[in-house]
Amino acid sequence: LDLPLDQAIQRRNTYKGPLKAAYARQIALIGKDCQTEMAQGQQPYNICMGQADEEADRDYATFYNNLQWLCHDEEQLKTLQSSQTTWKAYRESALNAAHAAWSSGTGAPGFAGEVYLTLLRDNMRELYKIYGLNITQ
Repeated sequence: LDLPLDQAIQRRNTYKGPLKAAYARQIALIGKDCQTEMAQGQQPYNICMGQADEEADRDYATFYNNLQWLCHDEEQLKTLQSSQTTWKAYRESALNAAHAAWSSGTGAPGFAGEVYLTLLRDNMRELYKIYGLNITQ
């Protein structure tokens, strides 16, 4: 806030690139994860889904960390962080439900991975929509 306008804009732009790239990668993968491995059997699919979850985690961290830097003021940052805490609790609850629904069997890890990716990417879309003005300015 205390930087001259041109420097503030330049600094904000350094956070937008990685945020947008991480977002685009994950959104482009919706419905396309591990299709080849699915045809090869459950074990290759489960392994692939585990790798997809790890990649999504990295992209989500890049997205979220850069989004924090794009908040316009401390109140907006605190609100974002509070919403993140609430979302993490929801995510854990939803994953517990997924594990309860598929408590055993060879398909359980793949199913849990799909649910995880859906939750993560949906949250990215929601945050992109909510903070779209921050991202484009």
